[in-house]
Amino acid sequence: MVVTNGHEPCSHAMHRRTLLGLGGAALATAGLATLLGAAPADAAMRESDGGLRFGLVSDTHLNVHAPQRTGWMTQVFASMARRDPDFVLHCGDITDSGQADEYVLYGQTIPDSLRGRIHYAPGNHETRWDHTAKELYHSRFGPAPYSFDAGGVHFIGFDPTQVLQEPGHSGASRLAWLEADLRRMAPGTPAVLFQHFPVGRVYYLLDDKPQLLDVLAGHNVRGILAGHIHAEDVCRFNGLTQVGFGAVKSGPAYYWIEKGAAADGTPQLRVSRVALASDGSETTTAIATVPLAGAGQGHEQRPLSVRLGAVAGGRLPVTIQVGNHAEPQRVSAQPYPQEVFGGTWAGAWQDLTAAGSTPGGRRWSGTVDVSAMAPGQQRLQVRVLAQDGAWWEDVALFNAPRETEDPKERWRHHLPGSVQGGVAPVNPAEGTIVAASSSGTVTALRSTRGGSAVPLWRARLGPVYRQPAVGTDARMVYVPSTDHRLYALDAATGRTAWQFDAGAPVISAPSVSTVGGTPLVMVSAGETLFALDAATGRKVWSVAGRGFSAGRAACDGQRVYTAAADGYARAHDAATGKELWSYQMASGDEFSLALHSGWDNVVALGHDMAIVANVSRSYALDAATGALRWTYSGSAMYAPTVVLQDATALLTTEYGVVSRVDLATGNTIWQTSLDVRVFNAGAIVHENTAWIQSVDGKLIGLRIADGTRRGWLQHTLAFTFSSPAVVNNTLVVGDQDGVVHGIALP
Repeated sequence: MVVTNGHEPCSHAMHRRTLLGLGGAALATAGLATLLGAAPADAAMRESDGGLRFGLVSDTHLNVHAPQRTGWMTQVFASMARRDPDFVLHCGDITDSGQADEYVLYGQTIPDSLRGRIHYAPGNHETRWDHTAKELYHSRFGPAPYSFDAGGVHFIGFDPTQVLQEPGHSGASRLAWLEADLRRMAPGTPAVLFQHFPVGRVYYLLDDKPQLLDVLAGHNVRGILAGHIHAEDVCRFNGLTQVGFGAVKSGPAYYWIEKGAAADGTPQLRVSRVALASDGSETTTAIATVPLAGAGQGHEQRPLSVRLGAVAGGRLPVTIQVGNHAEPQRVSAQPYPQEVFGGTWAGAWQDLTAAGSTPGGRRWSGTVDVSAMAPGQQRLQVRVLAQDGAWWEDVALFNAPRETEDPKERWRHHLPGSVQGGVAPVNPAEGTIVAASSSGTVTALRSTRGGSAVPLWRARLGPVYRQPAVGTDARMVYVPSTDHRLYALDAATGRTAWQFDAGAPVISAPSVSTVGGTPLVMVSAGETLFALDAATGRKVWSVAGRGFSAGRAACDGQRVYTAAADGYARAHDAATGKELWSYQMASGDEFSLALHSGWDNVVALGHDMAIVANVSRSYALDAATGALRWTYSGSAMYAPTVVLQDATALLTTEYGVVSRVDLATGNTIWQTSLDVRVFNAGAIVHENTAWIQSVDGKLIGLRIADGTRRGWLQHTLAFTFSSPAVVNNTLVVGDQDGVVHGIALP
């Protein structure tokens, strides 16, 4: 899919529109997708005489080792089939871990009468541990987003899931698709969006949920149907009604939705839960209505304006104006909870005070405590709550002041897609780096000492989700892609020198090492580890059937060290691929291994040891024998371990606990908790400081000597998984919005 670039300038802090691309997808119409019940996006809806009637399920979590769920799913679909729905919606987490046998099992639960009538939206359990980068899902259910019309309602199957990540990110191209799709609706047609993640209220499951709500607010969107939370939750805000649904994983129940008329004659969707008992009896309970006409829930509470002053003494002045027709019960604001990663938070709302009337409406004002926020651009979340419990929520942007020890952003460079895979330094002395994005765009930039980024070349490959590697002589850049290929690009021109077809999406980061005088590239694809001649791309050896790896292998010239999703860390002979030793870090069924194995680990070497990790602890293994030297508790798999020159190492957990440990003993030298989540980006050391890149867009400095804090910066409001690089005293890192940031270090 080719993504085109564009920019629509912000006209108002509360009503921004940034359309950075346009792409779309249509659901598969034949083959395996139909066999598993996926309904074609352009299929005519078979509506009954009684009006629109459809079923809904979510969070079925099929697992070959949990037969009770399969029984419940079979029972649910059988009951639903007896009601003869016009179609069925599935809001995601179809499977427990996205494995092929789980999809097969799910397909066996669908009765013939429902095949070809089910519309799907993927969940995070379809993508988090998926070594096919959504290929497996799409081959069965078709791509998303997509839309269809039925019973005078426009339905949108949206997909904010991210390859290899837990929470959601809509992204510019999908938001642009959504905007265009909504614009194509016939005037007066109500729209309902169904997806896996709920938004609004306490749900911070997408880092760009304000942008999603912004798009929806400009159109006649009446409802959001969502799963993920395994509970029923109805809330009315921003002109729509959101219904969160319980999980089939928790018991045999589903939802039945019918279009009907409200007491005033306007159309609505009536949502009921159908609970199934072991004796075959059914209990139907009404849980919600979704109005399809009228002013919209909370719509009258939409602020006319939000004005922010300058931060002084850690306080932000706020003035909100509402229309004379609004009847607020409460007007409040809070710093946007940027640090909440894919979770829920009740909030710390601070009430504003009524401050009189103006010719256009009424004002509320006050100050909000923002003293705990990092310097840089930040978001203020505002909410106007009506007497009936509906509300309007939105965000406004402001700048938190920086101190002299804080980093400062020098430049930005935008790529289409997300820079999830990180950046690679090509020639640090010259300031050159290579960055790649999920759109398949690869670019080389030179960070100048004058504070700018000079583009050197740009290439277009398949989607990239992991960090490229640079050859031992810095003349070649090796780029992994989910189009099944590893590419070797000339570092000076970006031209393709060779490409290797790995037979599966390449979602691991390659590494380059000299073995017997020959530079080799080590990379994993599917469940196979490859060693390739770095000059020609010729396969030197491969090892199959070892579990997939999205991390990075390490090589000391004699042995290649890996961690994989089968629960093992291994060493292979670097010249032949022969297995030399293995160490079991986790055991259990496929789902347990997906959770607890070292599938996303970047192996580190130091002090004659290979340091590997899973979500429970790090293991220091003897490089020659695999014997355990020591272990260290904590989920330090995702953020790469950093080995220092003095035989110590930095271990960073996903919960932001950074420890400096002695490599010989594993003893703690110091430990600091940053109270942020940290994933694939992790730490990078420059001079006497370790700079930690958090997932919520903060860069935080720690002194190597004692772990004390040294400056910080909020350089992005998007999730950040990108591995950073340092060139010309500039730290370069990418984010999920596709922005490459050049940050001057103090």
